Amino acid sequence: MELFEGIIKTLLEHEGYWVRQSFKVNLTKEEKRAIGKHSIPRPEIDLLAFKPGTNSMIVLEAKSYFDSPGVKISELLEHHEIPDGRYKLFTCENYRNIVFSRLIKDLVHLGLAEPNINLQLGLVAGNVYQNKSDDIAEYFDSNEWFFWSPETVKHKVNALAELGYENNTAIITAKILTRGSAEQSTRNFMTSSNTVNTAQKAKQWLADNFPNESYQNVRASKYYLDKDIWFFTTPVDFLNSDQNELKLLLAEQDYKGFYFLKIPRDYLISNRNKLSIRQTGDKIDFHISALSDRRFTDIRGEGLNLAQFEVKPR
Repeated sequence: MELFEGIIKTLLEHEGYWVRQSFKVNLTKEEKRAIGKHSIPRPEIDLLAFKPGTNSMIVLEAKSYFDSPGVKISELLEHHEIPDGRYKLFTCENYRNIVFSRLIKDLVHLGLAEPNINLQLGLVAGNVYQNKSDDIAEYFDSNEWFFWSPETVKHKVNALAELGYENNTAIITAKILTRGSAEQSTRNFMTSSNTVNTAQKAKQWLADNFPNESYQNVRASKYYLDKDIWFFTTPVDFLNSDQNELKLLLAEQDYKGFYFLKIPRDYLISNRNKLSIRQTGDKIDFHISALSDRRFTDIRGEGLNLAQFEVKPR
């Protein structure tokens, strides 16, 4: 929806970004073949947001979804070798890398960026299915992606409106739509912002159950019920580090407890070819199954069974 994109564009500009709307990426025939779809249409980026002085740009998808169930975390958690679904840039690494590479070349050609610009993928949602904004936020944070939830957008619109910022069609429309809801929107935003996150709960659980273990270098994941997985990403540099173990804390659905895995670095090194290492070569992705018949199996890679490395409290 162009109006929703216009609202987000105004909010970003108010925060110091230079924003370009509806930017089409000119993929070559060779690049389309490398993607796996030779007839794929030109990708269109909803918003490009550049912060002067940082040499970084956010590549944003803006999904209003006001008349639909909303953005579903289950669809964002998908993984495709060939782009498919609604969120191709998020779920297909090969597609994302090729599009980003061509996008940089197009921006440089137009004099809009330097060749070494850093691109960050992002999503702004006007509606999230089953109010699972926190799930998306944690998943995006793990991937170092940008995310604005519906609550964040409402809060920013109301804050801007209170400043008397009315000389913009998008903001005037947004003020009409949110009239009378400013107090509730702020309350929802603050409640979401103050929610105890997975890392805080994991740290406390570890201190209670393994007081001799340091939380340093421990990675924690919530239970992603939509896919029955735990998600992790860790730098490939871990394989060459002086850490002996990759320590993972996997939250139960209700956060009543965690599963603690201590995976030897040597085991991961010897099974490197079974890990899901990104094409960029800098990170390893784990999707660890929570289903009873496959529990602790890395289904993102080639099925490493990590159950043997569970450590239980005494």
